[in-house]
Amino acid sequence: MRNISRVLRLWCLVLIMVLLAAGCKARPPVTVKKEIGVTLRRPEIMLVVATERNRYEQIYTSQIWDIAVVEDGTTFQEYLLEQIKQFMVDLKRIGAMAQEYGITLDNGEMEQLRRLAQDYYSQLTEADKAYTGAGSDDVLNLYQEYYLACKTVDVLTKNADLEISDNEAKVVEVSQIVLDNEFNAREVWQAVRSEGADFDAIARANSTEEQIRREIVRGELSAGMEEAVFAMNQGEISEIMEDNGRFYLFYCHNPYDQEATLARKEEMMLLRKDSVFHEYYDAFLEDNLVTVSGRVWQDVSFVTQENTTTTNLFELYQEYFPD
Repeated sequence: MRNISRVLRLWCLVLIMVLLAAGCKARPPVTVKKEIGVTLRRPEIMLVVATERNRYEQIYTSQIWDIAVVEDGTTFQEYLLEQIKQFMVDLKRIGAMAQEYGITLDNGEMEQLRRLAQDYYSQLTEADKAYTGAGSDDVLNLYQEYYLACKTVDVLTKNADLEISDNEAKVVEVSQIVLDNEFNAREVWQAVRSEGADFDAIARANSTEEQIRREIVRGELSAGMEEAVFAMNQGEISEIMEDNGRFYLFYCHNPYDQEATLARKEEMMLLRKDSVFHEYYDAFLEDNLVTVSGRVWQDVSFVTQENTTTTNLFELYQEYFPD
């Protein structure tokens, strides 16, 4: 889990429902909500908690849990637990949506999930099992619910336009110099254009911004500056650009960072899915009262004397289902 765990964040992002395969139809007014009951299970929650606990403690030690991460004093433990709570509730709600649309798992999928669950459970230590309270059936249930959510996404988003062009996702790597007046900007511009000049060294000596090297994507600069920067060639130094009383010089290291662009494109596709999801997911919740039962959060904590070691709940799933 990186930064609330990239894995967990992507898990949350992938729990998305969008357009019906046959297209949208006018929605009739709903006056009475249909009530759908779902139940949270503590062992499944604790499998996620144990994984994230061990990931973070491996990097930051157990001191991470009491660090305040919000101005109101919320600790990192409290913050992360809220993220996991929301994730688990959304997982149940997506399961309810799958049932409404008749989306189920076939025999082949079930068999693969059984192998995955057995593989993961066989790697748990006795301390892992004691801390989570999980049996092999709990592991299987969690993996089934997640896989069903993913399948629901695949089935119901197959006709959605989620493509991102290279131009939209393009990442340009530059060094920058930011100055507060035009006179200084012209002096520095002359200096960086002199033969053998080291742009980054001059930037460190003169720029009012500490950051020198940066990646620039669409929407970060004003329209005029963006157009100029995205038209630069490798090794090119820009003209002086003014924006809101500040003056900018750029040196282009890479006009098209392919690896960064691909990563940004994947991220933008997930965000586009997420944006579409919120409209339809909220509509589902307007039509259906999904009640979540199960008093399972009492005494849930990342702090434990158990020597738990499990960390690969998410990674193992990706090995079995790489797509």
